[in-house]
Amino acid sequence: MDEVIDWLNFYNHKRLHSTLSYVSPMTFEQRWNAAQQHDRKSA
Repeated sequence: MDEVIDWLNFYNHKRLHSTLSYVSPMTFEQRWNAAQQHDRKSA
């Protein structure tokens, strides 16, 4: 079970994804959320 959790953490936090401009899913989501908040403040 620990191996699965370790793999999920690697996949979501460290593995670079070509479809996400070579960032991890967590980094992509953080950047997306920041952009959404910035857009709301600008509107």
